Amino acid sequence: MANDSYRVDLDRLDEVVKKLNNVLKDMQSASGKAKSGTHLPAGSLGKGFEEERVLRETHGEMKEFIETYVLKKLEDLIDDLQKKTTKTHGAYQDQEQSTSNALKSGRPSAHKSYS
Repeated sequence: MANDSYRVDLDRLDEVVKKLNNVLKDMQSASGKAKSGTHLPAGSLGKGFEEERVLRETHGEMKEFIETYVLKKLEDLIDDLQKKTTKTHGAYQDQEQSTSNALKSGRPSAHKSYS
């Protein structure tokens, strides 16, 4: 097999990091909207009947669930993926630079394993 079979495209990895950053920003915007844009104040649906109170309480519970168990978990997952992709990009970039320097100096580069 040719050596090019295992070549890592650092530009593509960099593009993934940038896209993940954009997704994370969008998620943070959605979280902000969920927190502040979905307020249901008392009396906004009427007054003096039990269903209004139950609906507001249920709305509050669902709002908390969405913020905590959906949006927060997605943000954390995307943030973790972005950090790991950035770390991987850096490791491959360092290895590429080390290999390039070794070729220029005529010495073999130290092999590093990245997992």
